[in-house]
Amino acid sequence: MQITTLIENKHTNDTLKAEHGLSLYIKTDSHNILFDTGQSNLFIQNAETLKIDLKEVDIVVISHAHYDHIGGLIDFLNLNTKAKVYLKKEIFDYQYVSIRENVKKNIGFSKKLLTYKDRFVCLDTDILTFDNLYFIPNINKIYPLPKGNDILYKQKYHTFYKDDFKHELIFAIKESNGIHLFSGCAHNGILNMVSTVKQTIDDASIKTIIGGFHLVAGNHFVKNETDQEITIIAKELKKLANGAHYYTGHCTSSSAFDKLSLTLGSDLQNLVMGHNIEV
Repeated sequence: MQITTLIENKHTNDTLKAEHGLSLYIKTDSHNILFDTGQSNLFIQNAETLKIDLKEVDIVVISHAHYDHIGGLIDFLNLNTKAKVYLKKEIFDYQYVSIRENVKKNIGFSKKLLTYKDRFVCLDTDILTFDNLYFIPNINKIYPLPKGNDILYKQKYHTFYKDDFKHELIFAIKESNGIHLFSGCAHNGILNMVSTVKQTIDDASIKTIIGGFHLVAGNHFVKNETDQEITIIAKELKKLANGAHYYTGHCTSSSAFDKLSLTLGSDLQNLVMGHNIEV
């Protein structure tokens, strides 16, 4: 299996364009998969530069409802007319916002997306699995959720609720060498995602964990984990997924990455746009 990062927050290659968001292209023996679409059509431009034909994608996975993961979906659906999109049904139950110092910002999906609903496979409570692909809609909350969630809300009409992140799913692929787990932002907590996969998939020896961990950098309007709490997360990851390799970026701050790396060492690497990860 080969994984290529199409969108990430940072770029190290002047021929590729970066934005706050995430998009991964996953090529298996059976499928061409797009995991998230960033916030615009930049992932399509980057795919063209990398000679990746997105018209050959047959499966799209949307990790959750936020614009930096679902924002480019309409452009993709106009480009590719065959792929089905797998996502949580709760995405369309609310709009999603952040509130920073009493200032509201819309961070959800475009309503134009609703005109494409015939392309969607909306997951409810049951796990969907085929061809060793796992779409897991319910995430057990054993461990604390990221503190950065504190400013995130869901909205219906004029009423705001604290976001419970029921619109987030786990995507995993089981291969002969183990389980490969994909996270958009891990708003439900990366430890909760890993433990859910281990409880859900038989013989769940986790080989790879890839995506955002939502360990944001501290600033005046959002809480963040302490160094001690990040160290606890790293040690627990090592217990739950002994021997796994980790690739993270997007909503994992550089300071959190540095702290995680003290425990995870060379098993932890940054997501780099355009680079191919062979797993």
